[in-house]
Amino acid sequence: MKKFVVIFPFVCLLGLTLVPDFAKSPANPPLSVGLVKADKANVYSLPAANSPILTVLKRGEEFPIMSSSAGDAMDPIIHKVKKGETLWIISNRYGISVSELQKENQLTTKNLNVGQTLKIPGKTLNYKVKRGDTIGEIASRLKVSANELMKFNHLHSTKLHTGQRLKIPDYYVQIQWLGGKKGWIKKSLLQSRNIKRVMMGWNDRGTTKSYIQQNKKTNANVVSPRWFTLSSTGNFVTDSGDPRFVLESHAQGQQVWPLIGNKFDPVLTGRILADPKKRQKLVKALRDSLVKTNSDGINVDFENMNIKNKHDYVLFIKELKKALDPFDIIVSVDVSRESKDPNWSGSFDRRELGKIADFVIMMGYDEHWGGGSKAGSVASLPWVRDGIEQLMKEVPSQKIILGVPFYTREWVTDRATHKVKSYDRAMPEAEKWIKEKKLRKIWDEKTSQYYVKYTAKGETHQLWTEDRQSMALRRDLVNEYHLRGIAVWRIGFESPDIWKALRSFR
Repeated sequence: MKKFVVIFPFVCLLGLTLVPDFAKSPANPPLSVGLVKADKANVYSLPAANSPILTVLKRGEEFPIMSSSAGDAMDPIIHKVKKGETLWIISNRYGISVSELQKENQLTTKNLNVGQTLKIPGKTLNYKVKRGDTIGEIASRLKVSANELMKFNHLHSTKLHTGQRLKIPDYYVQIQWLGGKKGWIKKSLLQSRNIKRVMMGWNDRGTTKSYIQQNKKTNANVVSPRWFTLSSTGNFVTDSGDPRFVLESHAQGQQVWPLIGNKFDPVLTGRILADPKKRQKLVKALRDSLVKTNSDGINVDFENMNIKNKHDYVLFIKELKKALDPFDIIVSVDVSRESKDPNWSGSFDRRELGKIADFVIMMGYDEHWGGGSKAGSVASLPWVRDGIEQLMKEVPSQKIILGVPFYTREWVTDRATHKVKSYDRAMPEAEKWIKEKKLRKIWDEKTSQYYVKYTAKGETHQLWTEDRQSMALRRDLVNEYHLRGIAVWRIGFESPDIWKALRSFR
């Protein structure tokens, strides 16, 4: 993967790559991600090379970094040869080369004896002291313990001199890979990069002017106006792209990822996706428009597709990504939360989409959908949590953006017929309705939301609120699972205090 970097320069330090990404925003501090450097890298259950191997990562794989530990870098490892072990097996276990192992133990042959002891060389990074450096500053910068740094270099004083060379212990870092599994890997086998969290907001049903005014009131660093819609004629897409919107957004420190939708039309979508020539025409039209407007990315929001077009959709995203890569244009894909529905959910090959796209946005809403026959929360916290865990089995967490609703629904149930109808309510609208009806909010432990209910004229009215409290809990899920960020549907539906709740990511 290349697209944690957009147009910013690299700053390298001792194998660490710090990558500034997205607009500078104190609201969204960076997420640390490790990129595997070696062809293969062991992940251990504990920060020690002789602990059980949980998995083996390949070069180029990327996962969030959780914490670090000195592990066995500070102490020599003595390995006792077991029956059937060879130099290659032992060197592979400890992440070193056969030649390093031979050199450390002054071996002149590759033959080993059962019970023979071998000294495993520790890996270190080297640092050349610069003018003004102190032990504390170096330790803080390189994320090692000052005491361990002194011990490792046999220093009896904190005094340093310019040009002095220090050995830096090869710490272990804890990473999280697919399924939320965690383990320890040697720091020397990783390139660590800091990447900005995404705080994305969709714009819909407005004008360039109204979108710009709405976005100024947010702390979003990515905005997504609905510019493209599938069409049955021409280039198979309608295009309302406006370069002015991009200019204004860039001036506000916001990237622009315009949205393309499919009108929830499975027939039209299938007709285009299944035809390679039509896909090619659509991809070219999107590429040309995005380049012309100087957009930073695209958000693909195809919903209600026929499951028979599952592979066709993957091909479309692959072709789109290939066309946009030369221009450093990001591709993000929206997927529904996993369910048993064959079209709304089954038409997404999440694993393959996660390999191709830069970001996968899980639409964490419509647990109970408008027009449905059952009243309930739009997005209860347990339902959202379960959706994240399901998606993390197939998509690395640092590529997942959680979609959250700035709306809820008022449910009205006829007490005689038990028929249900619903009304979408934006946050301020729902709050106004609660105040006008003089209702008392009750905390619902099952959904982790406030809930209101009243009965009048033979009808029961129910509403599960979306508010600062529910948004803060979703923000906490993003932190807990080390997701890349949040996307809100949609800007303009929120109450004034919501952006404060979404401000802090760890």
